[in-house]
Amino acid sequence: MGKAELMRLILNDKDGHFQKPPQNPLVDLLTLGVSTLEGEKWAKRRRLITPAFHHEKLQGMVPEFLASCCNLIDRWKILIASDGWSEIDINPELQSLSTDVISRAAFGSSYKEGKKIFELQKKQAVLDTCCQASEREKPSLFRIFFLKTK
Repeated sequence: MGKAELMRLILNDKDGHFQKPPQNPLVDLLTLGVSTLEGEKWAKRRRLITPAFHHEKLQGMVPEFLASCCNLIDRWKILIASDGWSEIDINPELQSLSTDVISRAAFGSSYKEGKKIFELQKKQAVLDTCCQASEREKPSLFRIFFLKTK
């Protein structure tokens, strides 16, 4: 059996013959994704997410993938341009790429743009809270009517 067939067999295993190595119990509590589930739970979750990874759907996301990758390459070019070479910590870069790709594919905007929107919404919520608090401080007819005189 070739490597490709073995990988296909492992990834499509619906009977639970290929058990995942034991993990920290805390990880099991915090993650309930396909990578950690087994048996029937794994098969059910896999059936749910499989349509999202059909060729046609992924093909429609290529422009978003391309935009995210181009942004990453542009950032790296800037780092390298300063002195001709640069040491880059790949882990945060790939995390950033992943969040950007997911954000573009799922929400239609880059992670950076989405982050700006959330920050603006947070500021708006603070302003709304302040305005509501100042509205409560204004005397209303109800409060004036029941003011104590002594």
